[in-house]
Amino acid sequence: MRNKATLVITRASVIAALYAAVTILFAFSSFATATLQVRISEALTLLPLFFPEACIGLYVGCILGNVIGGNALDIVVGSFATLIASLVCLAARLIRFAPVKITVGAIATILSNAFIVPLSFTVFAGVPEIYMVQVGWVALGELIAVTCFAVPVAIYLERKNAKKNRQTEQNGGETELAGAN
Repeated sequence: MRNKATLVITRASVIAALYAAVTILFAFSSFATATLQVRISEALTLLPLFFPEACIGLYVGCILGNVIGGNALDIVVGSFATLIASLVCLAARLIRFAPVKITVGAIATILSNAFIVPLSFTVFAGVPEIYMVQVGWVALGELIAVTCFAVPVAIYLERKNAKKNRQTEQNGGETELAGAN
């Protein structure tokens, strides 16, 4: 039992560190402009489909990543959007058909960020008239990030788990799966 707890804490910590490091590393790259931001770190956003502890890892990683170059409002609002998306992904773990599970997680991530993140630099900043325009820009950036980075990671993990499931069935169910449903 202790080894399982250590694995969960370690995995959450590694996810948080990776998300923050990649966010900071690419914060000032050509992938982020004044209107469009494509976060490479969003490659990790579908991990709650496979690892429940990824929810806290993504939330903490987003907070840490937003501390660099973000304002207090962005840190709170952006991290909240990530938390909401990761909790929907966690719930989507119950879906057995992998393409639907991954699609639900991807859509949740895109929509959560698209509708919550712009609040910090439109409505809460006193310019609500540009909110829907910014929703569109954030949605586009998330769509690119999630489809190009997160979905391939999720497909890889799904295939890896399917392969382990087949091996477990052949071995009589003796192997424990990492991140299995």
